Amino acid sequence: MLKNLWVTGYRSYEIGMFKDDDPKAQVIQKFFEGRLINYIEDGTEWVLTGAQLGTEQIIGKAVTSLKDKGYNIKHGVMLPFAEFGDKWNDNNKRLLNIFLRNADYVNNLTNMRYHSGKQLRVWQDFMLRHSDGSIIFYDPESGGKPKYDYEAMQSYVNYGNDYQIELADFDTMQDFANMMYDN
Repeated sequence: MLKNLWVTGYRSYEIGMFKDDDPKAQVIQKFFEGRLINYIEDGTEWVLTGAQLGTEQIIGKAVTSLKDKGYNIKHGVMLPFAEFGDKWNDNNKRLLNIFLRNADYVNNLTNMRYHSGKQLRVWQDFMLRHSDGSIIFYDPESGGKPKYDYEAMQSYVNYGNDYQIELADFDTMQDFANMMYDN
């Protein structure tokens, strides 16, 4: 049973999503709602994310939607450093504030502002140690920022940790989108 599930993936710019109402966001949200229902029914209690624009914020919407439908799930947001998002434009800051308000738990790993990539590695380690498995929207053939999280997950497993990784790549997402629009 995966009590705590880390969910992450592409940033919005990596998948060409530049508007709040991009149809891709709806497909990604519906995909994750379906996957999360399966995990919840198997005993998952917490979905853990960061707060990046893109997959992580879409996950927040998916969790909120599932709660509204009566599912018993909580959303924890762990930020890698203090003042996360403070350099974002006003619209993205607004989206971040809504996202954080809707979460059940929000905390920073450190009270220091960003100063080093090491903070992100510490954050990955924290997410791995506080989750039992993960779903990552990432396509190894295409690269992108999720590569670092995926490699950390694989390394964690290779060091003998009992950890489940579910990979959702572009083909998985495209197949889901086709099925969604066929119905």
